[in-house]
Amino acid sequence: MLCSPAFTNRACLALLLLSLLYFLGMDLLLYLRTQNYDVRPRTNNDTRQTGAAYHSPILCELDPICMVTVKALMLDHPNHFILSPLASLVDHLLGISHCWTWLSPNAISAFHVLVAVIGARFVTRSSLAYRRLGLLLFQVRAWLDNLDGHVARQRRNIEGERSDVGSIGYLVDGVADGLGCIALVVAVFFLLKRNTNRRAGYERLSASRKLIASSQRDNGGLSSKISFWNSPLYHVLLVGVHFLLTSAAWNRYISVYQDLLETDDRPPLVTKEQFYAKQTAVLRSPLFWAVALGWKMLNFHAVMDYMQLAIFLDRIWEYIRLVRWPAYVILLLLMFISELHYLHVYTYVQSIPPVTNVYTFLVNTLAAQ
Repeated sequence: MLCSPAFTNRACLALLLLSLLYFLGMDLLLYLRTQNYDVRPRTNNDTRQTGAAYHSPILCELDPICMVTVKALMLDHPNHFILSPLASLVDHLLGISHCWTWLSPNAISAFHVLVAVIGARFVTRSSLAYRRLGLLLFQVRAWLDNLDGHVARQRRNIEGERSDVGSIGYLVDGVADGLGCIALVVAVFFLLKRNTNRRAGYERLSASRKLIASSQRDNGGLSSKISFWNSPLYHVLLVGVHFLLTSAAWNRYISVYQDLLETDDRPPLVTKEQFYAKQTAVLRSPLFWAVALGWKMLNFHAVMDYMQLAIFLDRIWEYIRLVRWPAYVILLLLMFISELHYLHVYTYVQSIPPVTNVYTFLVNTLAAQ
């Protein structure tokens, strides 16, 4: 805050560049770890898998590439490579999971909702410094979100990043994340509403409002309709619905891929060695990595981070105008690719006979009609 705005912006861009280089390096290490070491259990007579057991140079729970899971591969870069290891480190140092028995994961979830509400209040302020302080609180919220998941997994002896779909903790965590997202979206709405004349995008909106106001005397109903399509509320609703769809799709593909690639329930006619080998082949395949990387960069937490970065750089209106419709197109394309890929690998892993293959079933159904 003591430096000039220009110097601060340059420092922020330099930090962003360093972060990108760090994430790229960690992605490369994760890829090499997946390709060269076991990612599924190995049996004594298993000759189909290649690779050796991975030995982490540090405590495994602090190493983001130690445990290869579907959720870890689809988790956004800041959470996977910074906040999650930091949460594990704090838990390791303080013994929260084993000693702080009075502190439940659900209580941590409830607390990070409160932090999000406080952060949202700062985001609505006119001062950029206060808004950046609010974004810092949102990062604290994200860290607490990692901490509650880590504590829950430690107490239930679950290794690595995994979603315990259907549990009470899973539902509470989802509701807490949703409330945190709502707090940010509402804060952005008030921020746009209070700063409609500051930048080129705001000036265009202001000019359109003046045009609407002048036409209101001639046709009040039509002007009211046009006013909504140019209002901050309309743009924020687009962003909010996109967040909702992204969250639902991301959690779905984590769940289905996790059930397929991390289960020990193999088909009756497939040996355990063959089953693990197929799961390993999928986890190492370029197509799965492309799908996982897509969700890593475009999941619920990632798109929230992009919006927070735009607020931090004081470019929120430009960002919203840029992504409001392309974001939907990219999301639908990623969902389409993910669905096709999942159907393909499901057929491969489960060894479904061709007569019951999904694609054959669809062709036969259409032919029958």
